[in-house]
Amino acid sequence: MHLLVFNRLSFFFVFFLSNQNLTHAQYFNTPGAKIRDFEGVFRIDSIPITVSGLPLKIDSSFGLAKVCLNIDHLRTSDLKIELLSPDGTSIWLTNRNGSESGQNYMNTCFRSNGFNGYVHTGKAPFAGEFIPDGRISFLNNGQNPNGKWYLLVQDLAAGEKGVLNYFNLEFSASPNPNSGLGGCSFETPALCRLAETGSALLPDLVTLPFFTESQIKEYPQDDPNYPGHLKLAISIANLGDGPMEVFGLHEWRCADTIVDSTTICPDGKKARQILYQRIYSLSENKKLTFTDVATNSNYYDDKPGHNHYHVDDWVEFRLVKLKKRRKGKVKRGPVVSQSSKISYCLFDSGICNENDNVCRFENINYGAGSLANYGLGGYSSCQSNKQGISVGAYDTYGMMYEGQFLTIPKGTRNGDYLVEVELDPLNKVAEKNKANNLLSFPVTLRKQMP
Repeated sequence: MHLLVFNRLSFFFVFFLSNQNLTHAQYFNTPGAKIRDFEGVFRIDSIPITVSGLPLKIDSSFGLAKVCLNIDHLRTSDLKIELLSPDGTSIWLTNRNGSESGQNYMNTCFRSNGFNGYVHTGKAPFAGEFIPDGRISFLNNGQNPNGKWYLLVQDLAAGEKGVLNYFNLEFSASPNPNSGLGGCSFETPALCRLAETGSALLPDLVTLPFFTESQIKEYPQDDPNYPGHLKLAISIANLGDGPMEVFGLHEWRCADTIVDSTTICPDGKKARQILYQRIYSLSENKKLTFTDVATNSNYYDDKPGHNHYHVDDWVEFRLVKLKKRRKGKVKRGPVVSQSSKISYCLFDSGICNENDNVCRFENINYGAGSLANYGLGGYSSCQSNKQGISVGAYDTYGMMYEGQFLTIPKGTRNGDYLVEVELDPLNKVAEKNKANNLLSFPVTLRKQMP
């Protein structure tokens, strides 16, 4: 009898402690560290923080809610900052944001519904709460949070050192409001909806005007760092019925010759892995199946700040001269500058919702209410074997990333031009609608020749 009472009391005591963990925020802090300047080689300043005493699983009911830090650095666009969890999952908190002259992260926090919006649209000095460049919900994946977490800081340009003054984590109930998880998923296909055009759930890739039109900057020919550059940000959203997913089977080639993955080809480029696009279909009885078709290739990009796999020929930029006609009308003139076919790594860096203009395209604010299979997918990193963009998610490349510019030729006159951003310029990806792969918008050059 006494043993039974003791067991019941023990049960309620454990239950009480568990509820305490689930209802009260838990905080973990660590002192700062120096941030080393870039010296031409890839390296990471790794700052550990020990988490203990939490429930053995973090998910959408209790998990990581907020990451806060304070950094003194005179050029925030040098910095790529990630958070690495005990199970090896990592997300980007902020990657080369703040323009070329922005300074400092002053008591800056990252959470899924940051009041100040997305960090890549913010201005330095950063202060307050922001939505990070990655998705915190990917860390609340059922893992055991107890153990070592790491803040990973990379300085990617020479000239400025910095100091991390502090870094802390907050765990709480309902950690990721507006996390973008829809009812439709690979685990719950019965909640998915058939496409209007048939059973195939095709992606629909578009360049979001919000990012590109608000993050574009012209540099003069005598700029010491970016001579004659027109730098621009790109955010690619999937507004289709199914995920944009590609994967490889470790088939590496130089042209048509099968080689090892580490081979340097005769043209000096790295071997490319053949990629396949996985196209999902939904049957009338709500079963998900798929077919795989050959598509682009990918390769390992080892440049500082990357160190992951890029999909080839993903986007192309063009600068086009506008010609004035009679009665004030203009027409498209010659192409003044054209980028190479730029490669990207593909993963969900953000999610669409109808409450802002981030995913506004052709006068519609896209989100859970406007996308039938919102949330289908889930791509937290760009790996060699699989990467992609979920339905209702987007992948952002800031204007300070490598390759995010057009070279304005010397002798170019100031005046009115068009910037064109074309997705999948070699037409290798199966999509619901290819007609919306080109985004054009006007730009006026003012720092070139009069």
